[in-house]
This record gives sequence, structure tokens and C-alpha cells, in this order.
Amino acid sequence: MTISRLLSLACLCVLAPTAFSQAPHLVVPGFERFHVKDADPSVGGQLLWTELSCAACHASNDPAATNRKQAPVLDAVGARIAPAYLKKFLADPHAVKPGTAMPNLLADDPQREQKVEALSQFLASTGTLPQELPETKSIKAGETLYHQIGCVACHGGRDAKNMPTRTTPSSVPLVNLKEKYSITSLALFLENPHQARPSGRMPGLLVVNKDAKKEAKELANYLLQGIKVILPPSLGSTKYQYVEGKFNKIPEFDKAKTKASGEGRAFDLGVAKRTNDYAVRFDGLLKVENDGKFKFSLSSDDGSDLYVGDKRVVDNDGIHPAKEVTGEIKLVKGVHPISVRFFQGTGGAELAVVVEGPGIARQPLANLIVASEDYFNKKKPDVMNPDEFVLDPARIAEGKVLFSSVGCANCHSLKADNKVLASSLKVTPLVKMKAEGGCLAGVKGTPRYAFSTPARLALASAVKSPVAAPSAKKDIVARTFVQFNCYACHVRDKVGGLEGDLDPLFLTKQKEMGDEARVPPPLDGVGGKMNPDYLKRILNDGVHDRPYMQTRMPKFGLANVGHLLPAFAELDHGFDKIEVKHSVTPNQAKASGRMMVGAQGFGCIKCHTFGGAQAEGVQGIDMAIMAQRLNHSWFYHYLLDPQKIRAGTRMPTGWPGGKSTLPTVFAGKADAQIDAIWQFLTDGKNANIPLGVKPESKPLTPFFTAIIYRNFIQGAGTNKDPGARGIGVGYPEKISLAFDANQMRLGLIWQGAFIDAGRHWTGRGNGYEPPLGDNILSMPEGVSFASLASATDAWPKANAKELGYRFKGYKLDAEDRPTFLYSFGDIAIEDFPNPGTGKEQTLVRTFKLTAPGNVSNVYFRAALGKKIVAMEEGWYRIDDYWKV
Repeated sequence: MTISRLLSLACLCVLAPTAFSQAPHLVVPGFERFHVKDADPSVGGQLLWTELSCAACHASNDPAATNRKQAPVLDAVGARIAPAYLKKFLADPHAVKPGTAMPNLLADDPQREQKVEALSQFLASTGTLPQELPETKSIKAGETLYHQIGCVACHGGRDAKNMPTRTTPSSVPLVNLKEKYSITSLALFLENPHQARPSGRMPGLLVVNKDAKKEAKELANYLLQGIKVILPPSLGSTKYQYVEGKFNKIPEFDKAKTKASGEGRAFDLGVAKRTNDYAVRFDGLLKVENDGKFKFSLSSDDGSDLYVGDKRVVDNDGIHPAKEVTGEIKLVKGVHPISVRFFQGTGGAELAVVVEGPGIARQPLANLIVASEDYFNKKKPDVMNPDEFVLDPARIAEGKVLFSSVGCANCHSLKADNKVLASSLKVTPLVKMKAEGGCLAGVKGTPRYAFSTPARLALASAVKSPVAAPSAKKDIVARTFVQFNCYACHVRDKVGGLEGDLDPLFLTKQKEMGDEARVPPPLDGVGGKMNPDYLKRILNDGVHDRPYMQTRMPKFGLANVGHLLPAFAELDHGFDKIEVKHSVTPNQAKASGRMMVGAQGFGCIKCHTFGGAQAEGVQGIDMAIMAQRLNHSWFYHYLLDPQKIRAGTRMPTGWPGGKSTLPTVFAGKADAQIDAIWQFLTDGKNANIPLGVKPESKPLTPFFTAIIYRNFIQGAGTNKDPGARGIGVGYPEKISLAFDANQMRLGLIWQGAFIDAGRHWTGRGNGYEPPLGDNILSMPEGVSFASLASATDAWPKANAKELGYRFKGYKLDAEDRPTFLYSFGDIAIEDFPNPGTGKEQTLVRTFKLTAPGNVSNVYFRAALGKKIVAMEEGWYRIDDYWKV
């Protein structure tokens, strides 16, 4: 099947959004722009068959027909969608949501009104829609997010009031959102769309960001601006007790002097009379309708805790910045007292309380808590809004039966009483279907679809002469790109890319980089470019690897697009494997690679971030993840000639015409230089940072005497203590060490540059500083000397203090070279490490042990390794890495 035939569906199903009010038609995003005249309509019809889930009712053995798009999961739909909207939508889906694939199941049913009521009652009974007051301050942030991260690719542009502006014929309209969702439920959906819609046509754009919850709330506030939330009187309120004082933990409120008390909005810190040095206790009641395990989350700055009855469920006490802590408790149906205590020291003051559990979607506890039991004793509870209705058990039972009998369960999964409801509706299987009549003709008593005439003809053609699913990998890729609207952002095989009206909405933080920094990259040859494992991660989880590009690559899930991996592998062969044999050790090659990407080499770090550290100029893709992302052979050919691989790129080459601009490194051989850079990058975020990355860099360089650096040295200590008592020593011979003064051992040895003091000599000096040089050797944890019964005994695992060690400091010689002084029991030890002489770089360690009497059975551990091989003249090679 050719791409042109596959993409012929364009005219079959889509009208521009401006036509919706006149004649709503089915919308399958991304198809119209690829219309090809005179194409086989049965190909488009077969694709429509899968996108509309026709096989959910019309059984078929054809894999192409059964590989259908899954309808939304309706578990707990009552906690996601407003009951009034459900009722309106079921009554006339196409009028309420133009373009929907949902048919009108009851269009001609004489009992339509009663059945719609029963179905909506049943769906509404699955949960309670969480309500939340809008946050005006989040609207602007949500508008910015909407237009930055990629929402515009499928939904088009919108103005500050959330009205459509720039749209295309394939844009999916966003209508009636304020009627459908609450701020809480829309935010939960945006945070993880696949939970409700596992087929992935709505991808996860926020999951690739650590602030997904915050961003989801901002987007929801923007998309639902102007929503009216009417909470029942007293719902969302608590009693409070306010006290003042300097606290570093939650005070005992029963013993404190109360400054103010009363009843007000739940967990509102506005009751405080000042900004610092106070505490508040909030008390209220939570009614749960189902037995089960409930999770409470407290986010606060400073300390807080939460009690259910007399049990402390969440402990977030102490002085700290904003931090979230969760706790769980089993509750039975009924009313439970809740107490939240909070104190504020200085600085910011924040308090947020969230609850989730059986029948309660994750939402602010303030939505559900009340200050007084009087609320539960009212005969008729206040309704949330005029469209709300009171649930009727008889109607709910009727709706449950209808859900199975009218066809809802054919497409939608819904659990009731811990069991997925099965369909009892039987219809004509595909092999017995006719190309006319039924749903296609809108025959009375059949589901009504908003088919355009071309769409109806295409489906009829597909029924008359079924088309096999695409088998050619090229067609599989093209079909998937249409189904998931990948072409809205990406070009492959000269198809797709940004549409004219939407092009200006794709933005960048680095305007000087041009379109390369704002337009999602072409996907030609992507299978040869990307490391298969990383490409798998991209498709499954989404990423945001380009810091300069506002648009993100969203999550689609392997269940939906995983079949692209073998297709890419077959189609995009990439380049032949590159093999380079170096005349130096792997660590020396990495050291050369580090030099070449640094400021003293090709200067790659001038335009690329490294391990999160910003570059001086444009912020290119992080070099620390390149070896994870890319295939080695593609990397080699791209560095050698970037323009040949991607015409128009701003990426320069360090090997113009195949000749290196660094002729002294590996004799200027391009293959050896590029491979050394690759070997360095394979260490990823564990790689030593190249010189020139940090603008506040303060390298310490020993020239005539040694330099002592006492500070937090990364790797100089143990796993529990990464290097809090590390003593670094840099020698003029270009060899350095870090002595672990906790364990009285040599922690690290390395070559080249000593250390960068910029981290510790700038600002507050927080964190650990790694060695600045290369070829870093981490020595084994544990003490150097121990008392053993024999040489075959296991080396002790206890720490130095437990074994009787004491650190005594160090003394310096005339060249400031230290001798470390420590004791082991009655033995005084002088430990003098010093660079050796000769062709190879060595470190000679001289010990002087002094004891008051005879000492026996004291052993020194010279090395530890998985592989120790004896060499000539008393040397031993350790793990093929170093020798002693």
C-alpha cells in the first residue's frame, strides 16, 4: 500500500472547525492535509474502520480491523466529568462535541429521554466530581504553557480568553470544557491522559516535566477560565485555632495561648495576623462513602502534620522549604475528624492538603471537609450548581443494564463491583455486512454518526472489498504518523511539517539558532540516528532534550506506537559500524576526548550544556546524554560532516575536508579523535566535566609546591559519606589524590588538572566538587591496616573509628607535601604519598609505623579487585586498569 493511498483519507472525514455550527462532521485529526485525489477509497475506509472502533461491535478476524483505537476508559468517570455534561452528551453527542467519534446510540429510541437519564445516573454514580476554586494567577502561566509545549499542533492557537484564533482544517476543537470538567478533574486528565484514554491520540505532554502537577493545574485554569464553582454552605470550611510564637516544630496547641479562633475557609493561612512566627490548627470532618485505604498528602513550608482521629497519618514537621509528605490510613464508611496543624517560622508560608481514596479522586481536602456535623444532618444537601441532579438508586441500576445492552460496553471499559461490564449487544459481523444500510445510511434504530458523504462512501468501499493491514514497513510508519498526528510537527519522506497558520506559534529560547531551534526535527533516518533503547524511551515516556525548543516530545506509549521500533530499524539502516583501535588506554582516550570537547579543544561546551551546566552561548542538547541518545556510527558521520547529514544545521565541523583543526591530538586522525570524544561521552553524567563549562571556574594549579585543598571532594569518602572530610593534594608532577580523613585511607588518585575551587569559593559553597583531571582511580573503601589472625581472614567491614583508628592531622615538608598522621590502636602511622620518577606516572606511598612494644598480625591491604594478575618485578595488575 503506497503512502499516497494511505493518506487519501483526508477528504473523507474532516471539515474546518468554522463549519461545525452548520454541519458537524467526524474529526480525525491530521488527515485532511494529506488528501490525494483519485486514491482508493477503501484504504481510507479501512483506516476509518480502526479509528472508529467498528470492530468493537462488528466482529472481525482481520488483524487490521481488530487493531482498533480504544474508547475512553469510564472507570470513576463521575469523578472526571460533570453529570450534567454526561446527560447532554448522551442525548446528542455531535451537537455537544462537534467532531466526536461517539455515535448517537439513542437517536430514534422512543424512550430516549428516560434511557439517557438512567445512563447518566449510572455513570455519575461512579464518583464525585472534585471542585476547586479557580486561581486567576495561574491563567497567564497556563496560556503560556499551551502555546509553548505543543498543544497548538493539534488544537490550534487560542487567545488570552481561551477563544480559538489560529486553526487549521485538522485542528481538534476544544468546546464546552467548562461544562465538562472541573479544574481538579481536567488537571488530573492533563497530567496523565493515558489513564482515561489509553490509545494515546491525546499524548502526555506534561509527564516529561518534573512540575507536571503544577503545569496541569495552570493549563486547567487557563482552559476553564470563567468557570463558576458554587460550593454548598459550610463545605470547604474548618474550625481554626491561631497562636503566635517562635517555633521550630509544631507546638502543643492545648497548652498554647490562643490569639484567635473561629470558623473559616479550610486550611486558609489568611487567618494569621502576621507573616512569621505563628501556628494554626485546623479541625474539620470528612465523610467517606466507601471502606478502604485513603492517602493524604501535606505540602508545607514550614512544618505540618495531619491526624485522622487520634492517629497521626502524615508527619511533615520541622523547619524546611516547601516539601510534600504522604501517609495512608484505612477508613470505614462514615464521618471522620481531621486535624491539620501548621507552624510558620520565617520566609515563605505554604500549606496544601490533598486526599484520594475509594470514591474520591485525588483533590484538595478543602473540597470535602466541613467544620461542623450540622452539615451532614441537613435533610436536603445544597446542590453544587443548578444542573446537578440527585442520584436515584433505581435509575442507576437501570443505567447499569443499559450500559451493557445498548452497546456502551462494546467500546468502553468500565468496572462495576470490581468487574468489567460485558456487552450483551449482538450485531452483524464484518463478513456478513453489506455496503449499504445500517450505521452508514443512518437507518432508524442504528447508531447515528456524523459521516460526511466521502467518509460514508469510503467505509462502504472498505466493507465491500476489505483492504489488508499495511505490511510494508514504510506504510506502517506512514499510517501510524497519520493516526497519531505525528505529521503535525515532524517531516518524514517529504510529508508533514508545520502548517502555515500554526508555524509562528512554535517558539524557541534561542532565536539566533533559527528554525532549527524551534521546529521539531525531521524524522528521516531516525532509526539509524537514535540508539534503539533511547528511541524506545522517547516513544514510551516522552522527552524534552532540547532546552532551546519550547515544544516537547510527548508520551505516546509503546502499546500504541511500539511497532514503529522494528519498522524504523528495517527502514533506517544508518551507517556502517565504526571501529577504532587506540594506541592508548581507554582512560587516556577519554582524557583526550574530554580535552577536545572543552574550551582548550573544539569548544563544544561553548554551545552545548553538559550534565545540566549551561553553556556560554546557545544551550544545545546536553552532551552528557549524547552517547545514550545516538548511535555511534551516526555520531561519527555527523561530526565529520554535519551539513551532509542535516542540511542547514548550525553545527560546525572540527574536521573540514576530513582534516582536524587539532593536529597534535592522535596525529590529527579524525576517526581516532571522534572515537575518543565518543568514549568520553559514554560515561554520561558521571563523566568529568570538561574545562570551561563553569563560568565561575577557579582551577587550582600546583607549579612548584603541592597544594592542599580541604573541602567536600566527590568520591573521597564512602557511600554514606561521599567526601565530607576529604583532603585533596595536587602535586606539580600532574598527579593528585584525595585522602579520606574519616577512614584513614587513600580515596582517589587522578592525573592532569587538580581541582576547581569555584563551587566552594562562590556563594555559599554548597555541594561536593569532583576532581578536575582525568583517569580517576577510586580506591576501595575500608581501612588500610587491620589486625587479622591470618592473611586468609576476611578484611574487616567496620569503620575506622570502630577499629580503633584516630586521625592526628598531617605535617608538611619544604615543598608543602603532606605526611598524614593517624593511629591504629597503639600503633602510630606516618603515611607519606609522593609522585614517583620514571617514564610512567606513579604514586609512591611510604609508611612509618611506630609502636611501644612488639606488634604481630598487622596486615596492610595494598589493592582490591575482581582480577589481580602477577607481573614482572613484583608488580600486580588490578582489573586490567592499574598496577601496584
